[in-house]
Amino acid sequence: MSLQLHWDAADSERKRARLLRIKIIATGLLPVMAVLFVLSAHFKNVYPWLAWLEAFSEAAMVGGLADWFAVVALFRHPAGIPLPHTAIIPHNKERIGTQLGVFVEQNFLTPENITEKMLELDLSATVMRWFSEGANSRRAVGATRAFLPLVVEVVDEPDIERVVSRVVSEEIDRLDFARTGAALVETMTKRGRHQRLLDELLPVVTNWLNDNRKYVKARFAKKSLLTPPWVDSYIVNSLVDGVIDLIDEIGRTPDHEMRVALDSYLRQLAEQLETDPELSRKAEDLKAAIIHGREIEAAVSSAWRTLRDRLSVPATGPETVNEAWFADVVTRVARGILIDRELLDRMNANFIKIINAGLAHFQHTFATLIEDIVRRWDTKEVTEKVELELGPDLQFIRLNGTFIGGLAGVAFHAALLGTNAFP
Repeated sequence: MSLQLHWDAADSERKRARLLRIKIIATGLLPVMAVLFVLSAHFKNVYPWLAWLEAFSEAAMVGGLADWFAVVALFRHPAGIPLPHTAIIPHNKERIGTQLGVFVEQNFLTPENITEKMLELDLSATVMRWFSEGANSRRAVGATRAFLPLVVEVVDEPDIERVVSRVVSEEIDRLDFARTGAALVETMTKRGRHQRLLDELLPVVTNWLNDNRKYVKARFAKKSLLTPPWVDSYIVNSLVDGVIDLIDEIGRTPDHEMRVALDSYLRQLAEQLETDPELSRKAEDLKAAIIHGREIEAAVSSAWRTLRDRLSVPATGPETVNEAWFADVVTRVARGILIDRELLDRMNANFIKIINAGLAHFQHTFATLIEDIVRRWDTKEVTEKVELELGPDLQFIRLNGTFIGGLAGVAFHAALLGTNAFP
């Protein structure tokens, strides 16, 4: 199936009129030269100087006809005669497309050219400069706000939930739960992160115990029916106070024995997760229960509903406080990046690395795309389009050929006269 080219009708008409004008001039010179040749050949015996005009017009006709043939042969058969190696563009359209694709691939879409152009553009600075203008940041945030509800409308909710659930399940199934758990424990204990987390949790436990003494007392009273309430209160308060004192002591003592015991336990747990077959089996059982249970679907459904509700808010009315805040943050971040030349250079280097990595995969695809597009173009339209673009210059070649041929004829005539002058 042929692919239609895009035309600018007005521009095409202007080019067609210009081509027609110069073609009339170039073609009109041939009969002019023919008339001059006939007249000069007929009257040169009376007027010997006409021999020079005869030599000029004769060679001009030859040069003009030769260039006419060469120019016409590019686009069609001269005089409709299917001579070999004529109508070059129509007959070689596919080969031209192939070579054009190869030329673009090897001379334009190269890492060297892309790198040079990216460095010239200074893309990171250009982007940050745009976002550093508050109006631009607000416009970008507003456009995003208007676009997201449209995304929600075109997405079929059950389908998206099913797809996301399947992807999540597949990713979980690929995990080695035991080794992943060991890695998490090692990450948590690295540089004492677990101890800092413990420091955050201990005050929470202390406050909870203080706030819930009455519930502890009530539970204790149910188990100790023979003791009076004041004894229950004394025992429970003493117990709770003792636990709180222990928690405070752990919090104040970095090398407390219970902290050391926690370190030892976590190290042992990480090792067991790596090596213990029983723990590995239990971890796989847990993974299977998660995959085949309803928890993933429920979590995905809940997350999607929350996201959908947030994105479905129509982008009408004044800018929200959150949007104004976010736009201001974007502006300030962009301005901060702009004054850090080293960061901009690193961003440019990363842009170049990403683009070149993509180019390595798609460079030949671009060449194939060009080849395929040219191959599908309508041959007649391609020929006409090329002729409109290059035709005026080619017609000037015909004009030049006519005059250069004539001058060559004069030069040959002079050389012939010079030869005859010296027998």
